[in-house]
Amino acid sequence: MLSINVQDLGGLELLLPLMLCCMMPMMFRGGQSGGQQEGSKEENDSWYVTTNPQETYDLIVKETDEWRESATAKRKPGRLSFLSRKKPVIFVVDDAVPMRLYRLQDDRAGEITFELTEGIDGGTLIKTTYNLPARKIIQNFKAELPTRALTTTQSSCPSCGKEIQPDFTTCPYCGEKLNSS
Repeated sequence: MLSINVQDLGGLELLLPLMLCCMMPMMFRGGQSGGQQEGSKEENDSWYVTTNPQETYDLIVKETDEWRESATAKRKPGRLSFLSRKKPVIFVVDDAVPMRLYRLQDDRAGEITFELTEGIDGGTLIKTTYNLPARKIIQNFKAELPTRALTTTQSSCPSCGKEIQPDFTTCPYCGEKLNSS
């Protein structure tokens, strides 16, 4: 039978509980550092692109697939990740309505939502909502797209009354179809 004398451990018996307490949060996170911070500031950005809604939606899907592949290749499982039952969430599609909405979840970047609205001239308004950790990838994606400045004159939606661009065919707030006149 194996017997261990406490004096032979050289003080390790005091460190073991401390090490377990410090490592528990890491085990339940899957060994990953970072993650979405509680109270992360949500940011919004909107821009108008010259591509139609279907092309724009396809560009968003392609770009986010690349984010997923890149993040999966970079993220290594933690040393104690086998103790966690939680699978990492890496740019997983949470909700998708083709040509209208694309929502993703990520352990580190948080929730990212793309809302698309068609303009009268066939272009697309992209409204995105994201947390601070996703700002850089959203800005890089926006820089790659063929954007166009929106007109400064605005009108209001006859249904909900919110201000909208005059070339919108659908209200981005309530979804009401608008007259093109």
